[in-house]
Amino acid sequence: MPQLSPGAGRRSTCSQYMCTMLVQVADKNTMAANTPIPNNPTTGKAWTRNELLTELEVERKRNSERTSGIVSWAEQVSNVQARWSIHLKEWTILTHQVYELGRECRVFAETRLLSSTSTSLTRSN
Repeated sequence: MPQLSPGAGRRSTCSQYMCTMLVQVADKNTMAANTPIPNNPTTGKAWTRNELLTELEVERKRNSERTSGIVSWAEQVSNVQARWSIHLKEWTILTHQVYELGRECRVFAETRLLSSTSTSLTRSN
């Protein structure tokens, strides 16, 4: 654990220390959070490699059968809806990770920083 610098009571040094700790907590815990991977809608289970390859071939075949290079309005609407659904899932994951990061920082600040500050105050007396 990084030690507080001698000027830890000053606002700028404390802010720099908190930013450093925020990055360390994010690197260690939040990015490794257990975020759910979308399931295959057909089976309801996680995608396998073969299922992904099969779905890719189906999509390629559908695209090759298109007679004109123009995408219809109905296809564009369904594409936008699918992309928006993906965006909402990713946004939900992001907000959850930010919430967890804040929670972990609060716990860290309450346990480690406050205890180290009280210890240093006790030593100086």
